[in-house]
Amino acid sequence: MKQIETMLAQVNGVRLTTSSAYYQTEGEGLALLVVENTLGSAVLALQGAHLISYIPAQGQDLLWLSPNAIFKPAKAIRGGIPLCMPWFGGHPDGLPSHGFARAMDWQLRSAQNLADGGTELVLCLQDNEQTLAIWPHAFEFELTVRVGRCLDLSLKIENRSDTSLPYTYAFHSYFAVEDYTQVAVQGLAGCEYIDTVGEHVRLLQTGDMTFSGTTDRVYLNVPAEQKIVTAQRSIQIVSDTHSAVVWNPGAHAANIGDLGAGVNQTFVCVERGNVFDNGLLLAAGETHTATMSLSA
Repeated sequence: MKQIETMLAQVNGVRLTTSSAYYQTEGEGLALLVVENTLGSAVLALQGAHLISYIPAQGQDLLWLSPNAIFKPAKAIRGGIPLCMPWFGGHPDGLPSHGFARAMDWQLRSAQNLADGGTELVLCLQDNEQTLAIWPHAFEFELTVRVGRCLDLSLKIENRSDTSLPYTYAFHSYFAVEDYTQVAVQGLAGCEYIDTVGEHVRLLQTGDMTFSGTTDRVYLNVPAEQKIVTAQRSIQIVSDTHSAVVWNPGAHAANIGDLGAGVNQTFVCVERGNVFDNGLLLAAGETHTATMSLSA
């Protein structure tokens, strides 16, 4: 395990380091923000504004990171909470799957300690020559992260162009579990979902959602709260978004380079966002905000 080696700056309890707290790859690394306070701790990569760890005080990490994750510039990190935006999934014109935001460097706008003992970070990404070459829209994305008894995320999208902006996105959250086949996801009963394994059929969820083999479902118009229930703990997800994507690659993990055979046993993805039927169209000058809160 690569230890943090270099401290570049300290701003209100937020530490910025040059290399990954988890892995160093081929002499390259990613700049990280390490947050530690009395209520919890978190690690966040500037690339993608990507949460890779959140541990509440006296608790265990809610998030999962692949043991084969690659910490390399422009390579999305496998695990934690990637931000899939400004589109989710594949793109009809063959552009990078899940958008460009998760593989670009964001800027730290502010950092402060909060009155309740938590810590708040604000990161942003704006359009530039690289983004305009593939997505011809002026924009600003802003992510506010509050690390405390809960992990609270607020994602703001501002359309700064003079035309409407089609937009889908997701907090692509990987959660740590002991055995994904023993997990129940509550809070989706009665919701329509699209089963993207095979024919993209639309079905209705009855009871708790459970995993068996390869799972990839897009739930639409979901309630605000879901729970991931295991024998050891329950993880609560609360969001004002309208979609939930539930994923585990099953045996196909062996064919994914930064996963590997059997690695999928210890995570489930329950992603909140607005995708597929719940996609957005932001008018010129319009702003959209989405929130998600995680707790054990």
